[in-house]
Amino acid sequence: MLEVSIISPTFNERENLPKLVEELFSTMENISDIDIELIIVDDNSPDGTGDEAEKLALKYPLKVIHRKGKMGLGSAVMEGFKLSTRPLLGVMDADLSHDPSVIPEMIRLLDNNDIVVGTRFGDKSTVEKWRFDRKLTSFAGVYLARKITKVSDPLSGFFFLHRRVLGDMKLTSPGYKILFEILVKGNYSKVKDVPFRFRTREYSHSKLNFSEYVLFVKQLLLFS
Repeated sequence: MLEVSIISPTFNERENLPKLVEELFSTMENISDIDIELIIVDDNSPDGTGDEAEKLALKYPLKVIHRKGKMGLGSAVMEGFKLSTRPLLGVMDADLSHDPSVIPEMIRLLDNNDIVVGTRFGDKSTVEKWRFDRKLTSFAGVYLARKITKVSDPLSGFFFLHRRVLGDMKLTSPGYKILFEILVKGNYSKVKDVPFRFRTREYSHSKLNFSEYVLFVKQLLLFS
């Protein structure tokens, strides 16, 4: 049995969260060789996301971490990793942009790989309604990060890995690019890309802002 904790950081995702949970666990319902739990890490969302998560936890294998404020996606992922006791870990967004249908494939590929990354840049990948400015900044950031990691989408927020990859490393990035830091510091040899459909957000908007880009530039300088 492959036992996996999926970490999903949230901030103002109350409307998306029930859909995410239902879609995720429906996808995994008839999968007999994989057991998942979902860990929601909420940054004190003013829209009541944390309360909604607690309601869902009464029905689904879901744990909730409530944080005092908006402390960043990277640090939320780290808290989720810390709470989990399972050997396999995953990360996905709560805004429905990451298609759960590929998750069984991604998890099973961990049999022969250390890290499995959902890539937006594969031959069979699709991105719905990708705004030109977002596309341009994404391509620029990925191009620079590829120089260091040699991975097709090192800035992806959708990935799975063995806990052993982390070892005793100290993850320091509070921002969005935690996979990039793991790829630079982690203990691994094999990374597998999986193309997926990056979907348009229905109820929320991107949390990326200028400060996140600054954090990423600092990472590039540090890891170069």
